[in-house]
Amino acid sequence: MDKKHLTSFLLKARTKTYAGNGGKVKPALKGSKQLEYKEKNWLYCDRYFTGNKIFIGIETVYFKSRPVWGMSYYGNFKKMTEYEVDSILRRALIEKWKIARTWKTAKWKEGNYKYISVPNPRGSISEMSGTERIFKNRKEVYSFFYSGGMLA
Repeated sequence: MDKKHLTSFLLKARTKTYAGNGGKVKPALKGSKQLEYKEKNWLYCDRYFTGNKIFIGIETVYFKSRPVWGMSYYGNFKKMTEYEVDSILRRALIEKWKIARTWKTAKWKEGNYKYISVPNPRGSISEMSGTERIFKNRKEVYSFFYSGGMLA
């Protein structure tokens, strides 16, 4: 598997789906939301569930219809409105799209909000984990945990 192409596709797909507010398709799982992005032999699929200001999900990248990479995640935005978290998170993810939710640290700030994504320092596209947080007036209002890696 070409890790460089996989990484490039994954990061681009994220900007075209949640961060870019696009890619909505009919969900395969009842009660979920599903976002997809396709490019040649590649398919990115993000399936997630929300409830009580909590969300869980899984991102999967397919190459020639075979799953080759995946990441599970869990987030909590109980101290924010859904509009507020979407607004702040999308802006941070678009601006830091090359490093957020990966194996590199990402920081972003706007007004009273600060976003930081901190990975396990030994991570790579092959195996990664980390946390993402949003602070408002220096108080944590959002948390996100992720873990994933290559299947092929």
